[in-house]
Amino acid sequence: MSIAVSAVVQQSRLLAGLLMLMCASSFLTAGVLWFGQAEDVSVVVRGTLAAICMACGSYVFFRTLKNRKIYKIHISGSGQIRLASVLEGSGGELGEGELVELLPDSTLWPGLLLLRLQNAARQTHNVVILPDSLAAESFRALMVACRWIVMRHADADKQPASGI
Repeated sequence: MSIAVSAVVQQSRLLAGLLMLMCASSFLTAGVLWFGQAEDVSVVVRGTLAAICMACGSYVFFRTLKNRKIYKIHISGSGQIRLASVLEGSGGELGEGELVELLPDSTLWPGLLLLRLQNAARQTHNVVILPDSLAAESFRALMVACRWIVMRHADADKQPASGI
């Protein structure tokens, strides 16, 4: 059986919607704090808390807009992973990509893949994949391939060192 798989991962609409809902609730909280009728709390404290809520909401909002990437993940039959990314709206041209390895602290759940990938320069890429990020068959194939890679690395760690 070959685990070779290629998948194009879009940004999850569900995740983007939840993040925007969180931003809206942060802005609403800031408004309630600032314009609320909390007479027992000083204006300085209310203003500070409102500013913190606005800053957090703004950070998440702009970070979400900035990180709208499309990823192309290619896993070869031997378990080698190549990752290429492109920003949405830039013509859809994917770069050559880079070889990465799947870190053991990646999350591989049936409804969520949080891939922590590290390149040769020790830079870590976090790729969040929800079922609405790609086709159902591709999601399942990618999950199976990632689990196979994790199991293969776990088996390799258990092997005794030769020559000792």
